[in-house]
Amino acid sequence: MTRNLLVACNMLLAVAQAPPARGTLRLYAVGDINLGRRTARERLIAGDTLYSFRLLLDTLRNADITFGNLESPIAADTGQVDDSGAAFTAPPLAALALARAGFDIVSTANNHAWDGGEGTLQETMRQLTRAGVLFVGSGFGRDMAEQPVIVRRRSWRIAFFAITRAWNPAPYTFYRHAGANYVAWGDTGWIYPAIRDLKQTGRADLVVVSVHGGKEFVDAPPKYHQDLLYGLIDAGADLVLAHHPHVLQPVVRYRGKPIVQSLGNFVFLQNDPWTRLSAILRVVVRPDKRMRLSAIPIRVDHQPTLATGAAADSVRRRLGIPLSTPAHP
Repeated sequence: MTRNLLVACNMLLAVAQAPPARGTLRLYAVGDINLGRRTARERLIAGDTLYSFRLLLDTLRNADITFGNLESPIAADTGQVDDSGAAFTAPPLAALALARAGFDIVSTANNHAWDGGEGTLQETMRQLTRAGVLFVGSGFGRDMAEQPVIVRRRSWRIAFFAITRAWNPAPYTFYRHAGANYVAWGDTGWIYPAIRDLKQTGRADLVVVSVHGGKEFVDAPPKYHQDLLYGLIDAGADLVLAHHPHVLQPVVRYRGKPIVQSLGNFVFLQNDPWTRLSAILRVVVRPDKRMRLSAIPIRVDHQPTLATGAAADSVRRRLGIPLSTPAHP
């Protein structure tokens, strides 16, 4: 074989082995999803899987990856309804509803993960798996709960972690609670090294961390929680998506990386007016990994709708990022 032919063959082999070029990635994210109370739950029991998402279907399905925080475990319907207003379980059709609405992955690490107990938490994971919805932050054992879930889209490998710093009952006894065997706690002793290892080994192109914690109904996170969010970026996270306060909080950038301090509510109707405006976060990631964030403003309800006018402007001010609309993405 001549030298020129050998060089040509090596060049063809290199081209064949080169990974395909990454395209622009669209990641959408929403806050708390509660399909276990009032109208949202009742419509699922009646067989209407798309009720809670119907008016935003085109938007949710328009992303390459759609993420949300699932605050209602999924269990067989017993016909019983919790009257305390603090414990939620959704009927089995909730998993199919999420899949049909376009959700690719949900966090199951939050303070309501144990609302139905051990059996319901396990059933939640099984129902989501059957429906084809990935979950992160829980598992059949602590090792699984703390593992990242890697989603592949447009030649991207996006690794998701999910942790919680909120727990029912009180978090201070978390590792003595049975739920510690199933749900990932926001312990910096494992999450920071796990992110570093993922980046150093090159197993992911982007690392997204979902964090449930902080203080409810406040405009900004307390310092102890902010320190955790910033620490995740220091460890190598590319995007932090936080929730639990039930209200929107400003998006900040640290070391050039975005931290969404609170995504607020999505399908989770509460009495306080400031909990009833939220957004679908739209993250556009260019092939060079630069991110552009914008918000599609929504009115929170058991069936969320688009927000317009003064309500939309309020969403923009609260988040501090530009607005985007489904018609002009």
